[in-house]
Amino acid sequence: MKYDVVVVGSGPAGSMTARFAAESGANVLIIERRQEVGVPVLCGEGISKGVDEFKVLEGKRWLANNMDGARIISPDGTMVKLAADMAGDETGYVLYRDIFDQELARGAIRAGAELMLNTCAVNILKENGKIKGVKAKQFGEEFDIEADIVVGADGVESKIGRWAGMKTTLKPYDLETCAQYTLSNVEFDRAYCDFYLGKKIAPGGYAWIFPKGKDIANVGVGILASLSEPGMSLKLLDKFINSRPELKKGEPLRFLAGAVPVAEPIESVRDNLLLVGDAARQVDPITGGGLMASIEAGKTAGETIGKAIDEQRFDKEMLLPYEEKLKNTLYKKLKRNYVVKEIILGMEDKTLNMLADSLKDYKFDELSTLSLVKALVLKHPSLLIKLKPLLKLSRL
Repeated sequence: MKYDVVVVGSGPAGSMTARFAAESGANVLIIERRQEVGVPVLCGEGISKGVDEFKVLEGKRWLANNMDGARIISPDGTMVKLAADMAGDETGYVLYRDIFDQELARGAIRAGAELMLNTCAVNILKENGKIKGVKAKQFGEEFDIEADIVVGADGVESKIGRWAGMKTTLKPYDLETCAQYTLSNVEFDRAYCDFYLGKKIAPGGYAWIFPKGKDIANVGVGILASLSEPGMSLKLLDKFINSRPELKKGEPLRFLAGAVPVAEPIESVRDNLLLVGDAARQVDPITGGGLMASIEAGKTAGETIGKAIDEQRFDKEMLLPYEEKLKNTLYKKLKRNYVVKEIILGMEDKTLNMLADSLKDYKFDELSTLSLVKALVLKHPSLLIKLKPLLKLSRL
């Protein structure tokens, strides 16, 4: 088996990379260890309406709910309301994530990519120290897949990256453990995604309610692994649901558990190889959301690979524009949000309450880091010392 590109993983990052590489003329194979693309769902299923700008989805079969915005609720119940275009990359649409992933994979296939299910990468294929593809296994049979470029889109703590000598292991401080139910028979405001803060609710993270339909919502909790114990995320989730009358009568249609990186992006390029999506830690460190980042990074990766195939050069220097372009766009935001994450982690619930009190009537149509700090300090001058690091971010 010989291809120009082999992509390990059929999630949004892998499918986007495969699509744009194939559209550039590359001969692409996607391998997926699961038996169905997009299943099981490992996601809160929220995404920004900015996904429309990429024009990679047809119809609305993947759309569960169209949101007006988000509401952030502080530990004392103070609510800050944000319009969808100000609420970040996890708010705008609530998805049927399995269908969403399948639609992206279908787009890659229509562009010319091939897809092999039930196929697991077991190692990188090397020849004289040079990456030449992947060793794969399907239904107990091992075989080699030769490729000029290998793409690791294999998720948190990427094995492809580790086999290539990259440091993909995450520290507990940079990892969120999550649990989520899809609940039926619940009542809520369908127009907003809600985020609940507080150390008793979710230490180092937050709880969320993402409406999916008339009486269906994703309800979950994510907590920082360094502050967690085994089974803690599920216990906190059950506690959160039982404390809220509108959720208490709900019955689960689905339960999910998993982990997401909340770290800075890592070096993601080697000779003949690159990482994309969660594998490259292209995830918002504040929210743990990575769908929009995967869409953007996958497109950039695929276009870069297309140029490499066209010139028949697969070295690091040829693939590096992928990473360099992201440093000037996506990575600026992710690095800034990592600093914000560290600031928030150092705050007590009392401080979060003051922040919410300062922002509940703030006009977010003028949102910037500098104007935000001014608004916060104007109402609560005692916040100035704690928010000083944010002033540096206003220059990023």
